[in-house]
Amino acid sequence: MFCEDLETSQSLSALESLIVGRSRPLVVWLGAGTSAWAGYPLWGQLASQMHQRFAREVGTYGKEDASSLLAEGAYPKLFEEMKTSDSTLYFSLLTTAFAPRQPTPVYERLLRALDRIEPAYILTTNVDESLERNLSRPEVVQRSNVERLFQLLGQGKGFIGKLHGSISAVETMVFSARDYDEVRTDIPFVNALRSVFADCSVLFVGYGLQDTHVIAALERGPETHPLFGTGPHFIVMPEGSSDVPANVKRISYRVDPADHRSALLALEAVPHMQAYQDAAMTGLRGAGIEQPNRDSVYFLGELLPSGKPTASQMVTASSGSETREFILGEGYVDDEIVLHDYSALHDVVVGLICFDVTYLSIDHLGALYGMLGPLWFWRFLEVEAIRLIVPPDQPAVVFPAPGALVGEIGTIKLGSQPNTGESFRERTVAERIRRQLTPLPGQEKAAERQMERLASMSIDLTHALTSGQLEQMTCGSLVNPSVRRLLGISGGTPMGAVPRWLTLPVLRLAGVIRRAVICQHIDARATRMLLGSEMLASVAFSASGGSTWADEAASYALTGRFNSNLGALVEQQPELLEGVLHFRDSASGNSFRREIAEQLAKNEGGHMVAAVNSGLRASIPTSVLQQARDELSGLFMPRARGAILRPAFWGDIRNGEARMVAWRSRSRDLLNALRHHHGVDPYDSCPCGSREQFTFCCDAALR
Repeated sequence: MFCEDLETSQSLSALESLIVGRSRPLVVWLGAGTSAWAGYPLWGQLASQMHQRFAREVGTYGKEDASSLLAEGAYPKLFEEMKTSDSTLYFSLLTTAFAPRQPTPVYERLLRALDRIEPAYILTTNVDESLERNLSRPEVVQRSNVERLFQLLGQGKGFIGKLHGSISAVETMVFSARDYDEVRTDIPFVNALRSVFADCSVLFVGYGLQDTHVIAALERGPETHPLFGTGPHFIVMPEGSSDVPANVKRISYRVDPADHRSALLALEAVPHMQAYQDAAMTGLRGAGIEQPNRDSVYFLGELLPSGKPTASQMVTASSGSETREFILGEGYVDDEIVLHDYSALHDVVVGLICFDVTYLSIDHLGALYGMLGPLWFWRFLEVEAIRLIVPPDQPAVVFPAPGALVGEIGTIKLGSQPNTGESFRERTVAERIRRQLTPLPGQEKAAERQMERLASMSIDLTHALTSGQLEQMTCGSLVNPSVRRLLGISGGTPMGAVPRWLTLPVLRLAGVIRRAVICQHIDARATRMLLGSEMLASVAFSASGGSTWADEAASYALTGRFNSNLGALVEQQPELLEGVLHFRDSASGNSFRREIAEQLAKNEGGHMVAAVNSGLRASIPTSVLQQARDELSGLFMPRARGAILRPAFWGDIRNGEARMVAWRSRSRDLLNALRHHHGVDPYDSCPCGSREQFTFCCDAALR
């Protein structure tokens, strides 16, 4: 798992920059660490092994001086001593050490990550030929023809640049001090690399920079301008490693267990980069959609009239001989639902008092209609205090076969009805409204006109996310180590893979992203989230929560107390909504809503600017609160003051971490059940696809 110190982390900042801030071609530079993943020796191991052979078999070999060089880690000088004393044995040992071998599971994961990058621009100082044997698309460019790299970059064609030669031509390999001298004075070679650094961003993987002699040699080259150009460049390296040049951004990871596989997460993120960037720029933007001419907009992203959300669903779809399984819905269970006297009607009343317009999903229309009742629903609709949105397609996890342990995030279109025996037709907005509203007897014609008006006022966001955008944005968010830790996803789990036991947490993340897209399109100042999703939004989008809340202001204005359950109050006395309606048109009401709009914290620089659960930057001034209180008090019947008030626990975000613990506990229970069903022992390969041992991968992430 990548390490970070939350918001202050340079590692996390570098990772985000790599994902969404890149505008130049990305070149992946693979160092000796990736060769070690294939089972080949690192320099220290190789030097020690060869030193022992030379000490035993070569009489002209200076053992004492060589031992000192080995102890100092002066490997190029040591290899030079070996090459000078017996070049035949020197080349023979190198040929044997880097002979072809079967890729290890972790190296296969590296190959899969590289194969998904198109085009793949790869530079490597490794002399083994594992890359070119397993990746057929990139063109292999040897050091003698390194000028061709710039040409291939211009043509957009992938390459594997063998900067230190290949084992099939041992004389071209760069190991000894004299080899490095030749590289340093090879003007075409150095100029070609400088062009790469000047025109591209470089991601170093498995390469310590300060731990090798390559950079030191190149920096002493004949050119005077800096080797690394303008950047930005990135290096994925273990936590606590040595410093890097100023324009190389560090992405650190914890070495636990000590095998560096977490470094692969950054590489696996590369195929998602451009798609995620495009999705973020287009999906989180309301271009082409009519924006409400309002000062403040509130999106009620969740509305749970019974206090319990809809369960998840599992469906299958067959095409020919293939059958895929889909899981959709956020699927909360009782142990995950702790809402402390939550009232959905409370949320609605807060929206009506504090914001110019409250938006809800068309899927929540029936619930809202039932809570307000026909009279008040249509009256608030008449003044456009309530409007509907038709949301984008619903997130789903798609498994390649029923019972498969690993799937991937996707979407599914709901609200369709059979058209023929083999196809489905999407329901219109008007049809979806009619299915949820039942006209009063004798009022059918009037209700039909109202429903037509409601349909015409609705904002259709079904195309706010184009094909694949939600999937890409979800995968991009899963690069964030804080998000992975909250959900209990191992650092070893490959990018894009959704293990069955983590299906619901990933769907909840996708749901948060979907709500963020909606907020951007309708220019919402605040949104309502529950059950832990508010904690996830705060981490995934750095969205603001605040320490004071809009509902406290609404509560005081209506009741003179800061923690009243307004929903319970309105249920007792629905006529109070008449006062809310008039308050919206009053000068005090307008001033009250403007003050809330100004105090709502906007998180500039993040994709989701809506304040989660209406967290305010500061408390509403006392004078504004009192004026609102005086205005509302004068509009209500006297018995309202004597109504029984129950406290509201709007700030579910305040115990959001507890909700996340419940998420992880449920995922762990499911993981253990699947593990026992499939007979996975603690030290077997983890079924998530990481190829790590189970006890160090998903078991550790959820433990």
